[in-house]
Amino acid sequence: MFICTFRYKPEHVACHLCTEYSRKRGCTAQGCPWLAERIEAGVVGYYEAVQETFGQQGILPVRLWPLIAGFPGTLWRDGQHPERMERAKARLGYYRRRDTPAYYAALFLLTSSAELWRRTANCFYRQGFEAAYADRREISLQNYVLLAAARDLYGGTVPTSQDLPDRDIVDDETLRLIVNATLIARYGLPALNIRERRSQL
Repeated sequence: MFICTFRYKPEHVACHLCTEYSRKRGCTAQGCPWLAERIEAGVVGYYEAVQETFGQQGILPVRLWPLIAGFPGTLWRDGQHPERMERAKARLGYYRRRDTPAYYAALFLLTSSAELWRRTANCFYRQGFEAAYADRREISLQNYVLLAAARDLYGGTVPTSQDLPDRDIVDDETLRLIVNATLIARYGLPALNIRERRSQL
């Protein structure tokens, strides 16, 4: 058995090495076709990742700009969030077929608070994720929105419904978590390494 240990570095993902790059015209692609690799190399900022993910859909630009401007330098909600997610990953074990970026996006959302994780820990099992197992009795609106977004992301759809632009339904912190989880679902766990607001190349 061979385990691939290769990791992209900034010099591997320079734009002038891209197949879509022309010396005279620069980048000719509509969007970066190698964004996941560039995220892994650590040269993509939060702005570029969010624009690539949501820019084509025309979703809630009014709410995205303050979200990008107020980027705190991490995708995590607070200091305990990464600990909860790592403990959950250790408890659930590793299963190659189950552990997809969409699965980790759902896990990211539902470990964002201790109370939400207590209600939804039973949703994760050996074969995947099932939102119906969550304890929904007297659940807060924001936690319910996070549960619904986790279900959508795990099912392969980006949660861009009519509810996201409405501040009465989805507050700013919940929207930030959903956007961050969407980045994880699209680009995998390396998206958690985004630390800068702007790209470094």
